Amino acid sequence: MSEITTSDFGEISVEDRDCPHCGTNNDDVDPSSYSDGNWQIRDCRTCGFVYIDKAPLYSYLSEEMAWEVTTKAEEARRKKIRPLSYKVSKLSRWRLHMFPRKGVPHLIAANAEPGNILDIGCGDGLQLNGLAESFVPHGIEISKGLAATADGLFKKQGGFVINAPAVVGIKHFADNFFSAVNLRSYLEHEMHPFEVLTETHRALCPGGVALIKAPNFGSLNRMVMGKRWCGFRYPDHLNYFTARSLKKMGEKCGFLVSYGVKGRIPTNDNLHAVFRKT
Repeated sequence: MSEITTSDFGEISVEDRDCPHCGTNNDDVDPSSYSDGNWQIRDCRTCGFVYIDKAPLYSYLSEEMAWEVTTKAEEARRKKIRPLSYKVSKLSRWRLHMFPRKGVPHLIAANAEPGNILDIGCGDGLQLNGLAESFVPHGIEISKGLAATADGLFKKQGGFVINAPAVVGIKHFADNFFSAVNLRSYLEHEMHPFEVLTETHRALCPGGVALIKAPNFGSLNRMVMGKRWCGFRYPDHLNYFTARSLKKMGEKCGFLVSYGVKGRIPTNDNLHAVFRKT
């Protein structure tokens, strides 16, 4: 059921959400202290999953609340609630280049066999820059503008982008079509994460992998920073995973879940996991 609510983007239609992991209705559970205005965070009384109980309809995410729009609003919010640390972070961006992290093309090459690749929430497609020629990139992106940009890039390597919600777009692909699916910085945004992971499992070939990166709700920094934690984005981040809840959802969808040595460090604001279809 949808209803109208006010937001930083004017009046929008939102859809009520039960727990996206087990389906429990938690309306009688008190909202978490991490809630913000109309965006109420609830801890599922059945399985413990943490989520925002309302989500903007997909139709708003294509333009009015597309990623490139909400990111500007989020920058303004962070600047307001933690002005000093925000300024220090901006002035010290150079630190990120001192010890560069391995990009998605490297992770795909290290974990997947050559073949078709799917990037869900692919944005402008630049995350796959440098992808080896043995892989054919495909994408799903809900923002019209970003999808058009990524489609132009992916077509040069034999692939294409579908402009649609992921839960709809992924159904266009056949069973066992992909050797890898990139879901980095995506699942926290998805209204129906369980359904998308289930479809991801179907579309992956046996032995194929889904690469996951999501904010770590179990991180020590969240406990210290409280509502000022960098993992909170209202209402962009609809789902708040811990290492345990992410693993449970992945296994429920049929995956073998691995975090490796560094994938679930309590001092890291992000979780890094490999979901493998056996």
